[in-house]
Amino acid sequence: MHDSIKGFRSVIEISVAWGDMDAAQHVNNTVYLRYGETSRIEFMRSCGIDFDIKGSGFILGEINCKYIFPLTFPDKVWVGTRAMLDTIENHSFWTEQIIVSQQHNRISAILQSKLVNYDFVQLKKSLLSDQIINSLHHFEKQL
Repeated sequence: MHDSIKGFRSVIEISVAWGDMDAAQHVNNTVYLRYGETSRIEFMRSCGIDFDIKGSGFILGEINCKYIFPLTFPDKVWVGTRAMLDTIENHSFWTEQIIVSQQHNRISAILQSKLVNYDFVQLKKSLLSDQIINSLHHFEKQL
């Protein structure tokens, strides 16, 4: 495993599919965002934070992606996600993610995503509960 991914407590493996590539014969830029989404969902589940459209859950408020190295089929990637605990605000926090090519043992992309707690009943952002904040700190072993 690439050294850069070792600092992430939540890491998943995703196989690069042939259909992930575009006419330029590398993985399309939007697919990196989907890999990040899949990893963020697993990260939240690992923290014990559920997604409930009849209550509240997290929506993506902002995302930045730095593309470093192109992925191609066949390959597998590790995608690590962690909470940036110093970014926790009333309604949101940021995650940092890294996508690493297993075939090339190289960082392919780095993402930062702002997750906003959202009330799906009232259709507006909602405060982060102490339970969510504590879950994030506990999972990241910062408590």
